[in-house]
Amino acid sequence: MIQNGNIVYTHSFESPVGTLYAAVDRRGRVFYLGFRPPRALSPDIETRENKYACGELEYQLDEYFAGARHGFTLDLRLDGTNFQRAVWSRLVRVEYGRTASYGHIARKIGHREAARAVGNAVAANPVAVLVPCHRIVPAGGGLGNYALRGMDAEEGRRIKRSLLDLEAANAPLISSQTPA
Repeated sequence: MIQNGNIVYTHSFESPVGTLYAAVDRRGRVFYLGFRPPRALSPDIETRENKYACGELEYQLDEYFAGARHGFTLDLRLDGTNFQRAVWSRLVRVEYGRTASYGHIARKIGHREAARAVGNAVAANPVAVLVPCHRIVPAGGGLGNYALRGMDAEEGRRIKRSLLDLEAANAPLISSQTPA
């Protein structure tokens, strides 16, 4: 995941939807944001708790949760397959306060029949909220799952509903309802 000999800075902080755990590399690129501590990193990686290294991330998230920020300007380090990165890149284009289906994302990245694979890529998103996987819902309705790695399904759906409700309450008026 991270190159040998690197230092990784971590920090956890409270948010309206629960504790968030962050990890950034030495260059300040966010490579993890989730509702559980990051999984064990390579033994040759030194991790250091550093609130200041994660300060801009926490600041922008505070603005987001206050309804004052609708997008992020953070450098991300998204390690994954080409397919995963294509999905994550498309998720960022789903506008604040809007949702899209897994099938819609599959079509937009040129893989019409890959809704299930898109779902797997969404589930593997390493930076929750920043890459807005919470905006992706089943075409048949409902919320679907959210952040299940190490999390109870009910808790994940509660968090996803909270994020969608926050965005719905603070979204600018949009004349068209067609997702990105």
